[in-house]
Amino acid sequence: MDVFWRRGFHDASLPDLLDGMEISRGSFYKAFVDKRDVFLSALDVYIDDAVRKVGDALHSNRSPKAAIREAFSQVVEISSGEEGLRGCFGVLAAVEMLPDDVEVTARISKLFRRLQDLYAATLIRAQTLGEIDPKLDERTLARFLVCQIQGMRVLGKVGAGRSDMKALVDVALKPLD
Repeated sequence: MDVFWRRGFHDASLPDLLDGMEISRGSFYKAFVDKRDVFLSALDVYIDDAVRKVGDALHSNRSPKAAIREAFSQVVEISSGEEGLRGCFGVLAAVEMLPDDVEVTARISKLFRRLQDLYAATLIRAQTLGEIDPKLDERTLARFLVCQIQGMRVLGKVGAGRSDMKALVDVALKPLD
């Protein structure tokens, strides 16, 4: 994953992957069909890990509204500083491979759908508990929140600072007030 994260799919060579994975060419071909197979596997691992982390954050607090803020606080951390410069592997894959790559398109679409589902479920819990306006459409708001997160990840790639990210969070979460 790190090799693709740094170099992208098209610029990552087999020798780069062998060095990064610390395996021989023979071991590579015993485990994978080709470079694309490794890329799709890395993307699957990234997606599952990202969804798990967001799910954990959204269940980290008895208050769903506070859990959403906590999830966004984590986004601030991964979207600023050195880690922010790295960006989101999913966004990088999307920018490099979409719309022509059907398999990557399906995976990235699934990632965003899963994230939106997690946020929508948390928003419904917040509405049920009276923490946010029950008239708000949870699906639209969930899409907005995921869009905001991805935008923060892109801004992190160009060096946006922690204070800038925190200010964005305050604006993004304003509809929850």
